[in-house]
Amino acid sequence: MHVLRIVVLAATLIHLPVLLFAQQSVDLASVSGRVTDASGAVVPGAIVTAKHLGTNLSDTTSTAGDGRFRFPYLRLGSYDIAVSLTGFTTATTQLTLTVGSAFELPVLLRVGGIDTTVNVSTEAPVLEAARSQVAGTVSQAEVQTLPLNGRNFLEL
Repeated sequence: MHVLRIVVLAATLIHLPVLLFAQQSVDLASVSGRVTDASGAVVPGAIVTAKHLGTNLSDTTSTAGDGRFRFPYLRLGSYDIAVSLTGFTTATTQLTLTVGSAFELPVLLRVGGIDTTVNVSTEAPVLEAARSQVAGTVSQAEVQTLPLNGRNFLEL
């Protein structure tokens, strides 16, 4: 009888992670899909971002060699799914994930137009972030005309 208890306890401990995982997936959802271009060819290396609109948190992955992506454990709520790759326009889709939902999204990337990028660069003023006090320079003329007790320059 004692051996039977040990066997049952061992079997329970072995299956406990599986049971916990099953319970955890009840309040999660998944999104997967395949990214293709206009000709139907798969698009590997595209960046896929799932942004939770309620919390503004994002998960990012990239498409595999077969153009597929997957977000297996996403919280419930509204999401903005964006797929981007250089040379293509960004494709976005909004969807709402509910308990246990598993979306399969077909994503079509269209070839982007010619973009012009203008880079404006200038030197930013140097800011001292470590201090918050107001400071200034007192000119020689101000030093000579200010009424100072004892004419001590350290009182400035």
